[in-house]
Amino acid sequence: MSSRPPPLRIVLLGTGTSVGKTWVACELLRELARRGLASLGLKPAESGVTPNATTDAERLAQLSAWAPADPPYRFPEAVSPHLAARLSGHPIVLDTLLTYVQLQESSSPPRALNAVVVETAGGLFSPLADALTNFDFARALDPAIWVLVAPDALGVIHDVTATLLASAARGRSPDLVVLSAAREPDASTGTNAAELQSLGLVPRPFSLSRDNPAQMGSLVDALLATAPSAPKR
Repeated sequence: MSSRPPPLRIVLLGTGTSVGKTWVACELLRELARRGLASLGLKPAESGVTPNATTDAERLAQLSAWAPADPPYRFPEAVSPHLAARLSGHPIVLDTLLTYVQLQESSSPPRALNAVVVETAGGLFSPLADALTNFDFARALDPAIWVLVAPDALGVIHDVTATLLASAARGRSPDLVVLSAAREPDASTGTNAAELQSLGLVPRPFSLSRDNPAQMGSLVDALLATAPSAPKR
């Protein structure tokens, strides 16, 4: 039996779709690699997969320390994962999602795996099956660090508040909140992190812009600090 410590699991969750989860995941993988930490990026379920287009899972694989296996669920229809799965006749099963992540963690080369970044599909409560959401999938991945990603744009204060209230009611809240540069800047961009903090909604939100890589370094510092047993620089 291997004596290696288990890798740090980082689960990226969203307040909705198209909020920047894949961009955050890619930048996170780059920063972990810069620090000499071997990491894998996984997206076990994805809809809207079209021929000859790079999928989100492929983007994460390209930035991983080695190539993970293909994800178990890839659907062509650009709709909610549960509906895409229903249309394909290939329902999403929680055990399959969890086993896929576990196999990638345990099938590493001689080099130790330090971290696994798991990106979910859609928002935190987007359905994956009739009685399965991303929240349930994330709970199955615990112990893990939950990172809630939202766009640094108008409306984000409501979306973050609603998501945090709903997750707290279910008994598990995200550990960190990240505002991404997923959408075109508007009048609120750059102010939302401070407002979330001043309103007492998020103790320490992180705002990530596309022209300030140091911000990702601060996020990784917080991730490693949140998990004391995680590998250090």
